[in-house]
Amino acid sequence: MAEPPAPGTPPAPAPAPPILYLDVDDEITSAAARIRSIDAERVALVVPFGSRLATSRINFRLLAREATERGRAIEIVAADASARALAASAGLIVHPSVAAFEGREPSDGGAAGTGDTETRAAPSAAGATGDEADTATKVFAVPSGVTEHPGLSKPREGSRVPLVGPTRPPVRTSVAAGIAVALVAIVAIAAWVAVVVLPSATISLAPRSEGVGPFELVVEARPDVAAPDPAALEIPARYFTFDVEASDTFPATGVKVEVTTATGSVRFSNLDPFRSRRIDAGSIVATESKIEFTVLGDVTLPPATIDASLTIIPSTSFVGVEAVVAGVGGNVDAGAITVVPRGVNKNAISVTNPEPISGGARTESPQVSQADVDAALAALQVLLRSDLDAIAADPTDVPPGTRLFGQTGIVSEAAPTVDPATLVGTDAAEFELEMTGTGTVLGVDPAPLDALAEARLAERVQDGWRVVDASIVVTVGEPSLFGQSVTFPVSVRATQVRVVDEETVIAAVRGLMLADARMRLEAYGDVEISLWPDWVSNVPDDPSKVAVTILEPRPAESPSP
Repeated sequence: MAEPPAPGTPPAPAPAPPILYLDVDDEITSAAARIRSIDAERVALVVPFGSRLATSRINFRLLAREATERGRAIEIVAADASARALAASAGLIVHPSVAAFEGREPSDGGAAGTGDTETRAAPSAAGATGDEADTATKVFAVPSGVTEHPGLSKPREGSRVPLVGPTRPPVRTSVAAGIAVALVAIVAIAAWVAVVVLPSATISLAPRSEGVGPFELVVEARPDVAAPDPAALEIPARYFTFDVEASDTFPATGVKVEVTTATGSVRFSNLDPFRSRRIDAGSIVATESKIEFTVLGDVTLPPATIDASLTIIPSTSFVGVEAVVAGVGGNVDAGAITVVPRGVNKNAISVTNPEPISGGARTESPQVSQADVDAALAALQVLLRSDLDAIAADPTDVPPGTRLFGQTGIVSEAAPTVDPATLVGTDAAEFELEMTGTGTVLGVDPAPLDALAEARLAERVQDGWRVVDASIVVTVGEPSLFGQSVTFPVSVRATQVRVVDEETVIAAVRGLMLADARMRLEAYGDVEISLWPDWVSNVPDDPSKVAVTILEPRPAESPSP
C-alpha cells in the first residue's frame, strides 16, 4: 500500500492533455475518428489556416456533440480568428496558440461567465506591438458594472468573444451587411450539407438460402412416346436392330452299322443204297447250338454203293451255305454243322462242314442323324441370343449415352446357311453348322431425365426465390423393366436462395427508420446496416446515398417440406 505524501509536500502535476494536429484537408469524419482514438478527458485540436473543418460552424457543433457523447472536453487551438469565432459559437473553448492551451500564455476563450462576471477579451499586455497582439489574447472576468476596457466593445452577456490584437477600426455598414449575408449563406449551405449531403447508409446483405427436396419421381420410358413429357413423367424409348450370327461344330451321335454274313460249304452224304436223295436250295442246316445256315444250291445225292465187303459207301456232294444271321455269330468251326434240314431223313442223310464257316462280321461308324441336326439348330438359336446380348451389353452403333436392355431382345428370321437335310446320314464324327438372323433390343437415352427432374424441381421453388444451378443434384436409380417399357426412379434436390438485388434492397428501405429497415430486410437474409453520421436515424431517401453489397448466400437451412 502506497505511503501518503508527507505534510506540506506539493501534489504531483497532472499529466499534460494530448494535442491533435489536423491537416488542411482533414474532414469532420477524420477529426471525429482521431478524437475517439484518444482516451483523455481533455483534448486540444489544432486547426491550421485554411482548414476545411473551419469552413462551417456545423462542423464544430458536430465535434462538440461528439465530445459530449464521449465524455470529453475538446478545446480548439487556432491562430485564425474566424476559426476561433466559429468554434466559440459552437460552445467550444478556443485558444490562439498551443502555449495558451498549455497555460504558458493567456487564452482568449474559456467557459462562459458565471455568477456576476462576464467573459471578456483584451490585449495581452499594455503597449504590445501589432505582431505580438496577433499571437496572444487575454480572457478575463470583469465584475458586473465595471467600466469596459478602453478600445473594446462590450460583448453580449453570456457570450464568448475571442479577440486577437488591438481593437480594429469600425467596419462600414455595407461591408458588415455583406459579411452577414455571407455568414447566413454559409450556415444555410452547411445545414443543407448536414441534412442532404452528409447522411449515407451502407447495407450488406447475405441472401437467405435453404434446401429444396429431395423429390422422388418415377419416369417411364416407352417406345410409343415421341418426346420427353415433364407433366406425364415420360421419355422416349426405341428399338434397335442388329445382325446376329452363330456357328459351331457339333458331334455326330448316329451310328452306321455294317455287317457281313459268314459263308462256307457243307458236305451232304447219302447212306441209302436204294434211292437217291435231293436237298433243295434254301434248306436250313444248323449246328447243335442252333446256329443256322442256308443251303445256297440244290443238291442231288445218288444212292449209296455197297462194296464187296458189304460196306456201304455213301454218295456225297458239296454245296455252299451262308449264315442265316449276319455277323460274327455265323462263324463256326469245322464239323460244327451237323443238323440236316427239316424233313430230311437224318438216318439216310448226314451233313457236315469240313472247313470252318467264316467271314461273318459287324462294324459300326459315326453318322449324322436327324436328332443331331435338330439339336444343333436349337443350340444355334441360343448362340444367336447370346450374340444379341453381347451386342446389347457393348453396343457400337447406337447414339452415345443410349442404354440397351438385353432382356427385351428378340431374334427373328434365323436360318442355317446350309440345308440341314443334307447333313442327315453323313458319315462323319462331327459336323459344322452356321445360322444368321436379326435381333431387336429396346434402348433408352436417359439424358432427358435430368432436364425433366429439374423442370419438376422448378415447380416446387417458392416465389421470390431462385435455384442455385450448381447445387442441383439429380440421382437416377437402377431402372426396372415391365414388358416393353422401362421405369427409372429419379431423385432431385437443390438449394434455393432469395432473389435480391441492389435496386430491390434500396426500394425496400429508403427513408425508413433503422430498426424498420432491418426488419424489412431480414426476410431476405442476414443484413447489416450502418448509417453515417452516427446521429442519423433514417436510411437516406436518395438512392445515391445508399451503398448496397450483396454477399454470398449463407449456408442452406434444412429442406422445405
